[in-house]
Amino acid sequence: MRLSALDPLIPLNCLKDELIKLPKGYSFYEEEIIDFLSRRRWPESDRRIDRTTFWRWRNDNGIERQKVFSRLDLLKLCQICDHYRIDGTRNEYLEIMKRKKELALNR
Repeated sequence: MRLSALDPLIPLNCLKDELIKLPKGYSFYEEEIIDFLSRRRWPESDRRIDRTTFWRWRNDNGIERQKVFSRLDLLKLCQICDHYRIDGTRNEYLEIMKRKKELALNR
């Protein structure tokens, strides 16, 4: 599956359903993910997410430095992309992630 074939504004739950259909171990290259996230972040323009932003998003989600990304990595990156698309801030996102970790630890 090519990410370029998908609607960039596909809801996360629909994207997850599409990704589940892929073979186990399927991965995406960094450039393909950046293209998809750029179209998702700014659907009406040709703007691109720069590498610094991509690295920050990756670090904020605890994704290791790599050139190949898993389906879960893609979902995490789309989640942060959506947060910024609706004018969310980095502090808000980090707080959300902190609360999710706390909930997971308390289970």
